Formats: sequence, structure tokens, C-alpha cells
Amino acid sequence: MALVTSTLDSVIVVWHVAVNAGDAEAAAAACTEDVEMTSSQGPLRGRDEMSDWVRSSGIKLMPKEAYDVPGGIVVAQEATWPARSDMQPTRLYTAFGLRDGSISGVYPYGSLEEARAHPVAA
Repeated sequence: MALVTSTLDSVIVVWHVAVNAGDAEAAAAACTEDVEMTSSQGPLRGRDEMSDWVRSSGIKLMPKEAYDVPGGIVVAQEATWPARSDMQPTRLYTAFGLRDGSISGVYPYGSLEEARAHPVAA
């Protein structure tokens, strides 16, 4: 994994490992109680909705690069859905908001410019 930032915050690594393992509880535990997320189903809020998303999405996210932004980090990821033959691998750029050592926001975009422009500062 090539990182363009000085460090990929460990909580983001923990979240990726949990999501890729389908461990909904561990992914949610890496987040604040009021975590916000944008998904294909619309906006989600809270650990319970994060858990539900991890269980239902079947997504695998391989981090490729990371970029510092005020209040968080943007991570370029290769997204795949192993159980869905109708879904092609996709490059996502996810803006992660960070607060008090936890993830406070997860906002995926189709371009680096969009993700870097998202206000993630808590």
C-alpha cells in the first residue's frame, strides 16, 4: 500500500480490516456513536447503521493511497464485491472524518478532488 501521507491513522486500518472481514461490530466500534456515512442507500448515522451496512454490503476495500485533509484523511481504495458478479471493481476515494481517536465520518466519492473537498473536520 503506497501512502502519500505521513501515516494512515490506525483506527482507519482497524476499520478496513473489520469491514473486509465482515466484522460489523468491530467496524462500528472503530467509530464514534454518531458516525455519519454516505452509502448507495443514502445517508446513514450511528454505529447501528454502520453495523447494518457492513453486514449487508459485502464490500471489500483495499487501501491504495492516503492523503491528509483538515480533520481527517482521504483514502484511495479498490472496492470489490466478491459475492456479486454484477459489480465490477471500482476505485473509490473515501474521506474519513476523525474525532477523539475514532472515525466520525465515512464519505466515499468517485474522484480524489471530490473527496478532498468534503468538509470532514469535526
